[in-house]
Amino acid sequence: MKMIKRIEMNELVKQGVIKMSGSILSIKNVCISLILVSFVVVLGCTTTPLGSEGTISVTPSLPVTVSPASTIQSDQSAGNIQLAGNVYGLSSDPLLGIDTIMFTLGLPAHSSGVDLTGMVMVFTAEGSAPVTLTQGTIQSTSIFTTTMGGNAVTKLFSDEEVDISFKVKPVPGGKGMNIEVRPSDRAALIISRIVPRVITSLNVL
Repeated sequence: MKMIKRIEMNELVKQGVIKMSGSILSIKNVCISLILVSFVVVLGCTTTPLGSEGTISVTPSLPVTVSPASTIQSDQSAGNIQLAGNVYGLSSDPLLGIDTIMFTLGLPAHSSGVDLTGMVMVFTAEGSAPVTLTQGTIQSTSIFTTTMGGNAVTKLFSDEEVDISFKVKPVPGGKGMNIEVRPSDRAALIISRIVPRVITSLNVL
């Protein structure tokens, strides 16, 4: 009888141990699961994106520069000098060529005035060295005159026209020539022409 009780006790102990070990395993599984979940959460919070020192580089947008309207108006108000009409070549001896150049310059509407005393011209004939001319009252091969209606002027305003005249060394027929008008405060005007082969006292170039 005692033997049977011992066996039953042993069986109960075994069952209890088995139950206890099963509960211990369950607790261990829960703990391991919690630890794994906490690792995942921690890694997700602390993982840094790829890049230099784990930071995300943000390129700031460049500021857009807008030119003020006054600058555009200033450029328009300068107004480049323009050729108004034909270029003429006068000849005192048609056998030698033309020896005087005449043409008219103007400015577009709403342009600022041009100081003609500060303007220079560079005349170049084919086969000859360039010659620089300055503004004056008596025309020569180094001085050009500026007149309006036969009167000398030193300033050109918008919607006005000024007559230019200067002498050159005789340029024979068929030769090319170049006139560069250089105001002091704006773009230069380049005039290129060819002298007619048949020269008269007055020639349209």
